[in-house]
Amino acid sequence: MQPVFEKKIILYSSLLVALLMNIPKLLQVRGNGWVSQFVTFNLPEVIFQLGYNFLFCWLTFELNLRWFPRLRPGKGGTGFAVYPLWNFGLLLLFSAIGIFTQRHLFADTSHLPLRFYRATYFARLGLSLVLVMLMVRIIYLLRQAQARELETEQLKSRYLRSELELMKQHLNPHFFFNSLSTLSGIVRENPARAQQFISHLSRIFRNLLQEQQQLIPLKDELQQLHSFTELLQMRFEEGIVIKVEVPVRYLDRQVPHLSLQLLIENAAKHNRASATQPLRVEVFVQDEEIWVRNNLQPVHFPQEYSGKGLLNLNERCRILLKKEITILRTDQHFIVKIPLHA
Repeated sequence: MQPVFEKKIILYSSLLVALLMNIPKLLQVRGNGWVSQFVTFNLPEVIFQLGYNFLFCWLTFELNLRWFPRLRPGKGGTGFAVYPLWNFGLLLLFSAIGIFTQRHLFADTSHLPLRFYRATYFARLGLSLVLVMLMVRIIYLLRQAQARELETEQLKSRYLRSELELMKQHLNPHFFFNSLSTLSGIVRENPARAQQFISHLSRIFRNLLQEQQQLIPLKDELQQLHSFTELLQMRFEEGIVIKVEVPVRYLDRQVPHLSLQLLIENAAKHNRASATQPLRVEVFVQDEEIWVRNNLQPVHFPQEYSGKGLLNLNERCRILLKKEITILRTDQHFIVKIPLHA
């Protein structure tokens, strides 16, 4: 719980309890009614009792939330304990000080017997203590809920970072091997084009190595995807056609990092790509989702397909976007839809 918010709860609760405990006195403002038969109204005395009751409640909050737990380090900041002896001692101390102070400050009530003061102070402060301890319990429950929520978010963050690193490791070896094979051929045939290839390759690995947010704007994802698609074009030449059409109004929407690169890499890995039968990959937005669609022409000797990449991506979307990806397979196409985050 935020310290400022907790302080507000303490102040407002202390004031409310003080007002509740002095309702009989406050009802005497009108000067008539059945209450006047038992209680006389004295403004300075009412102000004193309100302030004193408020001080007792506030101090009880502070001691039970901050000071008493320090005397028992094992409980920590979220463990609730009643501390009966210390609270009862606080009640007796405040009752004694209040009785002594009121009897000496307000002469018109000093004639009342001491047992009357004891009974009223013990009852008023005792009930205040019970109400305050209920609020202390609620604050501890809020602290525990916030601690669990923070721990859950930290676990999610660590899990997502590990999933992203796993995805990078999945992309790197296969893509790096194919890129080097392609580069060796381009260097012999077209050294100038090899420079472009190396430039795009360096951008891709710089993006992979840099620490990235889990969610990035679609425009950044597409910008990083550009170098990847350029390498595929150099590798397959006329064997692959990649078409990206995303309206400008969607460019600030967010997607999981490396999601599009993974899907296009999977399409190139598991399908034939030749000049006579080009692999066609389309990236576009429809129904508030970004679609990656490719025509189906599986390789004759398919590589082992575990589906871990798609499972990984789906889990990341489920945690980050509270939605899952959609996978469709028809006779002609393989489609993956990724939800867009506002």
